[in-house]
Amino acid sequence: MATYRGRKTDICRTVGYDIWGRPNSPAAKRAYPLGQHGPNLKDRRQSEYGEQLLAKQVIRRYYNMLEKQFSNTFKKAQRMSGNTSLNFLRLLELRLATAVWRLGYAKTIFQARQMVSHCHVMVNGKVVNIASFQLKVGDVVEVRDRKSSKDIARNNNYEGAPVPAYIEADVQNMKGKIIALPEREDFPKFFQEQQVVEFYAR
Repeated sequence: MATYRGRKTDICRTVGYDIWGRPNSPAAKRAYPLGQHGPNLKDRRQSEYGEQLLAKQVIRRYYNMLEKQFSNTFKKAQRMSGNTSLNFLRLLELRLATAVWRLGYAKTIFQARQMVSHCHVMVNGKVVNIASFQLKVGDVVEVRDRKSSKDIARNNNYEGAPVPAYIEADVQNMKGKIIALPEREDFPKFFQEQQVVEFYAR
């Protein structure tokens, strides 16, 4: 299974903040690009293409996806009826790894991906080990009923997780049900999804 092996902080350093909201991120101390010339590049003007590319990279890294997987998801959103940018964000948000992260069973999207691939998560009563598994309204995501799986969620203090409105959490039974499609307010404000649409429309 392919995964990104590079630095997780390079995009954060470029945009000047940690995109996952981690308080101890290097971006909090050094809010400028990497390298010896980084501080001088902080206020450098970008081309239109550069802005669109950066907007795409921010969302792609936020969901911990590789480029091919990300672009294929966008193509799928284009084929759907309705608003392409909102459909695109919904497809990203309804990935299994993202739901595991939102429910608090994992502290980060990276740990959520690992939990899924190591068979700690079930969907509708069946073990699913594909992080990109696409959820739909009515699906139930739960931690597998075994000590090792539940200990991971407990160690991450999942009970206090800020679960979004489109998920109905059953804290006691370590379950979460998708009850609606996510709306724009459920996504980070710094997302510039229209820039991504324009990038792929070039």
